[in-house]
Amino acid sequence: MNFFKYLLSFVFILLLSGCNNKELITIENGKVGMIGFGSLMSKRSMERTLQRKYEDSVYLVHLEGYQRAWNYYTPIKRIVDNELFYLNNGDTIPIHNQIALNIMDTPDKKMNCVLFFITPEELIGFDEREFGYNRVDVTDNIEEYRFKGGRIYAYKADDEHTYQHKKGDNTFLPEYYLNLVTEACDSIGPEFRQEFEASTIPHDAAKVVSQSKVYRKEKVKQ
Repeated sequence: MNFFKYLLSFVFILLLSGCNNKELITIENGKVGMIGFGSLMSKRSMERTLQRKYEDSVYLVHLEGYQRAWNYYTPIKRIVDNELFYLNNGDTIPIHNQIALNIMDTPDKKMNCVLFFITPEELIGFDEREFGYNRVDVTDNIEEYRFKGGRIYAYKADDEHTYQHKKGDNTFLPEYYLNLVTEACDSIGPEFRQEFEASTIPHDAAKVVSQSKVYRKEKVKQ
């Protein structure tokens, strides 16, 4: 009996020491952490929402318990008033929905991403940008660091905006979004890009649509 007590105590100490081995980051008063795993990895895209030049720290981290996937989707009619079509081998195909990156709960996985810090007031602007996503607390899911003084957040698609890969639903991935994400990875470095690809469920190349092939059908004024 005593042996098992000692064994459990030893395991607990090992787990505790593993947590304490993480470097501690004290989050500045009036700041929160934000995880960028898709377009928010692009400094240019992030600063567009921030409406200022970002000059705070940026950390390359791993988010444990999640995997990246191209399964966020939203109807095109929410984004533009006009109907969108694209040309494919002479055929005119309507675009009903578009997809983007999302994170999925996957206990045995981890993914590379970036961590930056903003104010709670600026966080409201990111909430508005990330329509169809829920902001989730991932403070305890960062592999490299532990934190005090604030929380770390990431955006995860709600059920209504999680793509179910139905046939014939005319859902497509904009090429400009794909390029924005991969160029952001490349700007960090080739190893980061390789790890991005390895920790992301691959997209369907057949769903990628170039902006040059898309056109709008103007609404007829009544």
